[in-house]
Amino acid sequence: QKFISLNHITQLFPPPCPRNLARNNPFRGHREPGSLHRMTDKLLSKTKKLVKYLSSAVQDTECDEEASLSIYIHLQKAASVLMNQQIKHETKSKEEDNKRMSNFSSGLIAPPQVWFRITYSSTMVVPENSNVVEQIIPIINFAVVQNQKMRIGGMLFCDVVDGRVIQVLEGERATVQALYTKIDKDKRHTNVQVLKEETVRERKYQSWGMQFAQSEEDWETVVKIIRQERQKGLARDKAVTDLGTLSDDDEPVSAVQTLGSLSGCSEEKQKALS
Repeated sequence: QKFISLNHITQLFPPPCPRNLARNNPFRGHREPGSLHRMTDKLLSKTKKLVKYLSSAVQDTECDEEASLSIYIHLQKAASVLMNQQIKHETKSKEEDNKRMSNFSSGLIAPPQVWFRITYSSTMVVPENSNVVEQIIPIINFAVVQNQKMRIGGMLFCDVVDGRVIQVLEGERATVQALYTKIDKDKRHTNVQVLKEETVRERKYQSWGMQFAQSEEDWETVVKIIRQERQKGLARDKAVTDLGTLSDDDEPVSAVQTLGSLSGCSEEKQKALS
């Protein structure tokens, strides 16, 4: 089963035209001229060709479970990089904001000895005239600023095709729980489910705010959850299949016999009681 459509990815994130790159790049004033500029344009040109190749190859290649999962994760990584770039361009520098927030809070608030971390999943509600990326980017832009103020860190994985979300929030327990309560009631997503809650001594996310999954550890978390849910789905499918294979001639299990065997009651005593 194909996990993701390459054509869908290219529609959401069309590769930029090298000729328009300098004009459209918000950081064009910070780019070094000459060889670095040409190298960037060359990489973008190669990326465009690579996406075009993948969009055709994935349709013509039969993939097993592991290969499909690997392709899916690598493409979602690329989507996360692009969305992180959009956030970086549309908000202030997170590094500078985090540094100012850290310096400000260090003189006022003693850091707690332990941190609270919660992982949850949900599904974005996407209007017909929109797409997942258009819906999630404003949410993350808002979270980058607000989470810094609340001293909350974390990461978010968003499937750009079906809107599936996996998010990790980390910070002081009361603050994180209060934020999650608001998230749980947010009508912009459904099927909200807590996957894990834990108390930790060391922070996994060293900067306050929010970002799309980036590190290898982030993606290990995402892949682990996907595998677990895949196994649960297979178990449910098997249970339904086994139930469907029962024929009318199959004798139902006797509740009295089961109770008798567990309680040590013999068949003779069961007959006498009946």
